[in-house]
Amino acid sequence: MTSPQTDIEIYIKSVSPEAIKAWLESCTSSLAVKSSSPKRQAYWATFASSEKEFEIIALNKVESNFSSVWFNTNTTPWADDRACALGAFEHFQSSVRCVASGWQEGDAPDQWLNIDTQGETTIDWL
Repeated sequence: MTSPQTDIEIYIKSVSPEAIKAWLESCTSSLAVKSSSPKRQAYWATFASSEKEFEIIALNKVESNFSSVWFNTNTTPWADDRACALGAFEHFQSSVRCVASGWQEGDAPDQWLNIDTQGETTIDWL
């Protein structure tokens, strides 16, 4: 599928870099470590739907114990950040956040979607 967004970014609460890597391995057709440090992991990856290689950046505990996962591609199995966040919540069973609506370069995201065991809510965050 081709995502209408230029990229996808989600934030996952209280997960280790190893758990994020395992999830990425489960949703990509290939994943190779580009670089790794305690705060930042970078990967080269492909999805089965498109063999075009792209970068994934994971930043650990960037805000309120949430780790950022950024897919630098417009071709993902998810239509948008929300769909990716729902998939991550299903996998981790931990709170996941993303911008509440599409984001364009230069926008200040005010509203965030929080997905947890209580469902989906819109919050102010950051």
